[in-house]
Amino acid sequence: MTRPGTALENPETGERIEFRETAAETGGDRVTFDYVLRPSGFGLGKVDHRHPRQTEQIEVRSGRLGVRTDGDEWTATPGTRFAVPPGTAHTVWNDGDEEMHAVVTLSPALDVETFFETTFGLAAAGRATRIGLPGPLQFAVLADAYREEFAVAGLPLSVQRPLATVLGALGRARGYRAAYPVVEEREPADA
Repeated sequence: MTRPGTALENPETGERIEFRETAAETGGDRVTFDYVLRPSGFGLGKVDHRHPRQTEQIEVRSGRLGVRTDGDEWTATPGTRFAVPPGTAHTVWNDGDEEMHAVVTLSPALDVETFFETTFGLAAAGRATRIGLPGPLQFAVLADAYREEFAVAGLPLSVQRPLATVLGALGRARGYRAAYPVVEEREPADA
């Protein structure tokens, strides 16, 4: 179970998050975390994605955050605050030579904590590609289970969701799961 202080790291993407507020604390209203990207780090998958039902608010505290929203690229610097509305295609990367730190809030929370625990945990266990994504069948299981939290931007939801349902079922039949106990039982960083 995620608690404030729980820290996750994706060695493939250079992302590190530490939860400030969890879904349990906010009654499902939001999840807030510190988001750190090492130099040359990038958002999961290095591809545009969208949150079908969540607004993502980002406040850059230090460093330079490269941002692409609906095809427009720009750089957010310390003090920049912006929001990505639900359904908006976007991605981020470290656009500088030093670590980038931002505070991110996703609302509503949905089950984004488990999504992060699982995807970061798979990468930390060596079960992800160099862009931080698991193999196709594992990815389909995740896309099916977390369809309200995450979607690939380049494929219409009307195609993506049925595809995730079919391939997700095949992935589950082959033993892939949407969450793994070793990931779910992780203790906070200060424990």
